[in-house]
Amino acid sequence: MKVLVTGGTGFLGTALVRALKSSGHEVLVTTRKQENPEQGIYNLGDISADTNWVNLLQGCDTVIHTAGRAHILNDDAQDALAEFRRVNHDATMKLATDAATSGVKHFIFVSSIGVNGNATAGIPFSEASEPRPTSDYAISKLEAEQSLLKSFAESDMAITIVRPALICGENAPGNIQRLLKLVSKNLPLPFKNVGNKRALVSLGNVVSFINECVVNEKSKNQLYLLADMEQPSTEDMINAFASGMGINAKNIYFPKFILKVLLSAIGKGGIFEQLFGNLEVDATKSREHLHWTPPITLHETMKKTAKYYIEGNK
Repeated sequence: MKVLVTGGTGFLGTALVRALKSSGHEVLVTTRKQENPEQGIYNLGDISADTNWVNLLQGCDTVIHTAGRAHILNDDAQDALAEFRRVNHDATMKLATDAATSGVKHFIFVSSIGVNGNATAGIPFSEASEPRPTSDYAISKLEAEQSLLKSFAESDMAITIVRPALICGENAPGNIQRLLKLVSKNLPLPFKNVGNKRALVSLGNVVSFINECVVNEKSKNQLYLLADMEQPSTEDMINAFASGMGINAKNIYFPKFILKVLLSAIGKGGIFEQLFGNLEVDATKSREHLHWTPPITLHETMKKTAKYYIEGNK
């Protein structure tokens, strides 16, 4: 099968391309890095509603769209939501339109669990949950999902939407990277007896699931939430990362309400929710609908991720 992967040299894309090739697929890759047409790698620059995908799409059976504008710390864009929409919505719709015109039969859109929201209160997110995005990034992802479903409902091109939880794996960016850096300092951390639950998903499991979607006809025109079955507390994550680094975590007890007040006072209330709040995901459909079994446990992934991080920073 001939597959086009956008963002194919990114965190998820690199692992996904490797797995697809190992499965025998012919893979084309788009990137913003140096291109190598002999290896099927093409630099299309910053994607937008003006990007022309037609030449690359000829003969492709499936498109896996991982490229997009992700969370940006200290975003200096004058209109951040407009920038997210320009890439995550407008560019996505142009790619999908070119794909349908070119005869692509399956468009897999990698969205985000953020579309559902940033916290749960006793009831895990599922495919039936009403979307409640809170960030500009998640809003733009939801709008892309809605436009894809509306625009191609009567098309010969099937749409599959995958909303992964926070992805954990080697070279993981964002919050995983920040937590690894924090744990590596081996300082006392105020997470003892924090009994929250945080949905994560192993990079290897995301890759395996998308690979399954490529070949499994049942995945077409479906929405899937993707998370590992283990949903650890922040203390559990720190302990697993510390174990992978070969150190003992120093979790200490500290009143949560004091931390909440302190973080809120400096405008970091969102960080408190990420560290102490719950975000649970019921990913039963992803496993049962496709008869798919995750190949790796989250605990194993967290330890390997931490070991990789510490070895790379020696």
